[in-house]
Amino acid sequence: MTGLRDREFNPLKILHHVGRLRALAEGSDVAPVTVEIDPVAYCNHACGWCVDPVHEPVRMSREVFERLVADLAGFEVNGFRAEGIVFKGGGEPTLHPEFGAMVERAAAAGFAIGVVTNGSRLVEWARVLAMWAAYVRVSIDGPTAESHEGIHHSRDFAAICEGVARLAAGRKGRNPVIGLSFAMDADTVELDGEAIRLGERLGADYVLLRPPFFEEVGRTATMTTGQAEHVRRRLRETAAAYDGPLEVQIGEWVADSERSGRREASAARALPIEHRTGRCLASPLLAVVTAGGEVYGCCNLRALTEWSFGRLDYDAGRDLAAIWSGGQRRNSLAKMHRAECIAHCTHPLARYNEMIEVLRDQQRPHSQFV
Repeated sequence: MTGLRDREFNPLKILHHVGRLRALAEGSDVAPVTVEIDPVAYCNHACGWCVDPVHEPVRMSREVFERLVADLAGFEVNGFRAEGIVFKGGGEPTLHPEFGAMVERAAAAGFAIGVVTNGSRLVEWARVLAMWAAYVRVSIDGPTAESHEGIHHSRDFAAICEGVARLAAGRKGRNPVIGLSFAMDADTVELDGEAIRLGERLGADYVLLRPPFFEEVGRTATMTTGQAEHVRRRLRETAAAYDGPLEVQIGEWVADSERSGRREASAARALPIEHRTGRCLASPLLAVVTAGGEVYGCCNLRALTEWSFGRLDYDAGRDLAAIWSGGQRRNSLAKMHRAECIAHCTHPLARYNEMIEVLRDQQRPHSQFV
């Protein structure tokens, strides 16, 4: 198998971590596979659908970052260790003045590197990312200068395109995998073909087309239920009709408000497993560390302080191990296990939760048949 769909994007890659899934099914704790680190908590764009609705003038210091990476490199829970670092939300990670040095430091410590960015500083950091990143996803949303400005309220579309093209031209071999992400509503979905053409033109590997997140991240929906269904149907049809070099991914996210309005049995069966079981046991596979040093167990809960696991304070001896075994995490994790956070959930761990539920079933029904 050589293609992106068969390798990097294959959901069965979680089988490389089947030991963690089994440990979680048995009620044991694990270290996260991936840790998201927020270098900053502010942004230079003002997207109406931002998944990080709280921005603050906070930046992680280089000293704290160095100690955090060293901490992660030695962090182990029941024989499991963290493997990847994603520089991501809370704000725009590339705005940190030492972003390039952070990427190099994390890579030198042995971590695979991912970056999620609005692309506004890619021209500056393209060389570093071409050298060290495993993937870079650009949340561009509007595939034309006009549509991009309407969503992001910025006028840097040309610079973003130049940065993506430089990154694509500067990489050697397969990495970094480059993707363009487009959150599209009823007003912009007709530009889905333009989004694909932009990806082709800039040398990206894939485009992700999806409806925006709304109430789960504290936003008011800008589409009716009918419009949202139209958007999803249109995106699926566009992807099915495409026969070009890009991988076209479709985000099939459906708002909880839409699901609750459906009464037919087929809709109930289509609910994410967390709704059907009332459990989320997969959350320890991921951790988030904000620019201010707050640790969370899910990207959907970032900045919701009542869900914090605790704040790192290395001078006071409060490192990851102390937070991981502490009472604050234990209480928050228990609520997460009961899916009490489902109002904020976009269900990124649903597939893993399904696997854990299968492993939890001691009767192993029909496991004798393949």
